[in-house]
Amino acid sequence: MKGLLFLLAGLAAVSFCGAPRLVHAETMPDARYGEVEVTQPSGALRGFVVLYSGSTGWGADEDRAAEALARNGAMVVGVDLPRYASRLASLPESCHAFVGDAEDVSHRMQRSVESPQYFSPILAGTGEGALLAERMLAQAPDNTIAGTVAIDPDTTLDARLKLCPPDPTLSRSTALPGFLELGATAGTPVRVAVRDPGKPLAIHQLGAGATTVDSLVALMEPHLQQRDSGADSVADLPLVELPAVHPGDRLAIVMSGDGGWLTLDRTIAQTLQKQGVSVIGWDSLRYFWSPKTPQQTAHDLARVLDRYSTRWHAKSFALIGYSFGADVVPFAYNRLPDALRAKVSYLSLLGLGHTADFQIRFTGLLGLTPSKKALMAEPEIAKVPPTEVQCIYSADERDTLCPSLAASGVSVVRTSGGARLSRDYVGLSKTILDGWRPEYAQP
Repeated sequence: MKGLLFLLAGLAAVSFCGAPRLVHAETMPDARYGEVEVTQPSGALRGFVVLYSGSTGWGADEDRAAEALARNGAMVVGVDLPRYASRLASLPESCHAFVGDAEDVSHRMQRSVESPQYFSPILAGTGEGALLAERMLAQAPDNTIAGTVAIDPDTTLDARLKLCPPDPTLSRSTALPGFLELGATAGTPVRVAVRDPGKPLAIHQLGAGATTVDSLVALMEPHLQQRDSGADSVADLPLVELPAVHPGDRLAIVMSGDGGWLTLDRTIAQTLQKQGVSVIGWDSLRYFWSPKTPQQTAHDLARVLDRYSTRWHAKSFALIGYSFGADVVPFAYNRLPDALRAKVSYLSLLGLGHTADFQIRFTGLLGLTPSKKALMAEPEIAKVPPTEVQCIYSADERDTLCPSLAASGVSVVRTSGGARLSRDYVGLSKTILDGWRPEYAQP
């Protein structure tokens, strides 16, 4: 408790002393939320917050909370919960996948301000909004929601706010997919709506002098992003480390699709890890949120290969890409320094397209046409030794380069899955590993 009160005092000094400029709300139309209150951050963007009101709707308390969070570097989208519930009731849905709405507004708003990096949304609220934020966290797939801050959550939700159960086809671990911070103001009992198995849950009991605004800011502050720096650091890159328990000398870089580090990418990485291959996952949504060039991508890939060849004693590398990631991998490979490129023994490209964009576009997330800056992929593939390339595509894919590469000597694999490739992700992992196995089996 003393630590929390100290933090509150420190935040008050940082946020309100020195008279930072007031951050004013604006409104924007949104198909699902309706009207939302958008509060821009003071200074550099440090995080993105979707703040849900209580059952009485958006009011002065919510305005103060949004401004306090914005003073500490968060962009805040405020959702009037009764108005949101009314809009949902008019839709032909038996239940609602709320996480998609939060992700959608997060993509739109961060793109609109040209944020140089992407921040997964933090869900926050008080009262009924806090309860919804808790339950949304339990509904969310992995790597979509950063976490939840809930103050004095209610015990029941409006019947119009019926959540769909988690999608069993999407990657989910047994733990919650992000942090959960629960706060209770003085004299308010808290009943926990969701729990993280195997992890004790701390409820922050807030002192009599702490307001809801204080509580939100204090519990949010540790989760607003701060990046490390240093010449030999890769902390600026959105990487996921999966070292093998009994590692050999092999390292795979798995570059995700434009949706980020999700089910297919994660499952392939975990399967390779179990087979003794250390893996670095590369989150394309976050890395390519701001525009890159093929040269810059290769430079950053070289940093990763250098770093982990030393840390994990890796001597032979495979580059694995899915969809957007598959499109950019050959460009990065061809621009690696000669010594590093010689250590890359295999490229596995899943759902390879005809062109490569080097920035995630919102329209790209809707599956529309490539940008005018997109680069043709086939000339880059032609520069790679064909015996080192595997191209995997689905029988239902219409816009894939894979079939036309068969005559060049590239190993082309056709799966029976739908447009998102086979949902047998473990089987896909085996296909990748089997293709790599001639090199993999060498001493």
